[in-house]
Amino acid sequence: MNKYLTYSLDDFIWDDFFRLWALAPTREISACWEWWLNEYPEKQDIVNAALQAIQQLKVREEDISSQEISLLIQKTLHQIEEKKEDSDSIELEDYSSSIWQNTTFWWNLAASVTILVGFGWWVWSNNFQQNRNVVTYEKMVSNTAQKLIETSNETNKPLPVELSDGSLVILQKGSRISYMSHFEGQNREVFLSGEAFFEVSKDPSKPFLVYANGLVTKVLGTSFNIKAYDDDQEVTVEVNTGKVSVFAQSDPQIKEKASNRELEGVVLTPNQKIIYERNEVRMVKALVERPTIIVANNEKLKFEFEDAPVKQVFEALEKAYSVDIVFDEDLMANCPLTASLTDLHLFEKLDIICKAVEAHYEILDGQIVIYSKGCKTN
Repeated sequence: MNKYLTYSLDDFIWDDFFRLWALAPTREISACWEWWLNEYPEKQDIVNAALQAIQQLKVREEDISSQEISLLIQKTLHQIEEKKEDSDSIELEDYSSSIWQNTTFWWNLAASVTILVGFGWWVWSNNFQQNRNVVTYEKMVSNTAQKLIETSNETNKPLPVELSDGSLVILQKGSRISYMSHFEGQNREVFLSGEAFFEVSKDPSKPFLVYANGLVTKVLGTSFNIKAYDDDQEVTVEVNTGKVSVFAQSDPQIKEKASNRELEGVVLTPNQKIIYERNEVRMVKALVERPTIIVANNEKLKFEFEDAPVKQVFEALEKAYSVDIVFDEDLMANCPLTASLTDLHLFEKLDIICKAVEAHYEILDGQIVIYSKGCKTN
């Protein structure tokens, strides 16, 4: 986190990682900034000023009760009904045909995705089946030629660990990490057992690699969390800012992927996570449990819609949360939305939108897929 020593007030205000702390703090992110301020108390005044400025401009998602959600849904539906004129009735046969066509479209899409994904995992599994061994922290550390420093957290609080390149690791209770005192060679490599949050200093010329129980996470400079306890059968990586790529340590192209300065493998962006099943050497890409708004520059985002095409609504969500929303644009071309969604979390927004336009959604491969039979308005 050395870069923050030269930051101006504006730099702090529009820095993604700093804004996460101001607008959507987590235990790990707060621990990073508390450690940093403890190390550099002379920065307290400028940090306080930046926090105050962000609060004045804030785009924040507050908690809302289930009762309020229900009221908002009813209000939204009422607003839509008020704006709709009576539409001409359609023949049952035509309607049934339309439903069948739309259902067939999505069924074919789902079947295609299932076949492709299934085939991909079949190839993946067969490529690694013969030489597959469960990778542990001890094996990784013992097989490393370099001399490593190991830090363990035996306390009940998150433990900050500063690396030689300025990167900061927040080590959780019962976790440990091994690393070189000074990074040498083409890569910056660390080995993790347990859970840790990483704020990695940017260095495109030297990728940062985290080896955690069979999964390799590669970054050039970003923040993310890894959960990889030895007794767990799953390794989870969640991205806060920037991009990371992940690939199995048993990948036959691991040397090329590790040394390449480009991000290869499965690429994750903010609000996405990967779940790696160690025994099956299988990855599942998904969204984090509570996606946060990814604020860009000085934009103040609002989610107030008045007879807005649903395409416009989905585009606004994609931009705000850095997620992909897949839907049939032609089928939903006549679906308008009138709603106030500013104070809702992403999935609450989607619940109201889908209720209003008679659709539903699923999370597939880190994307939001909208299923609909279409809308008819005059």
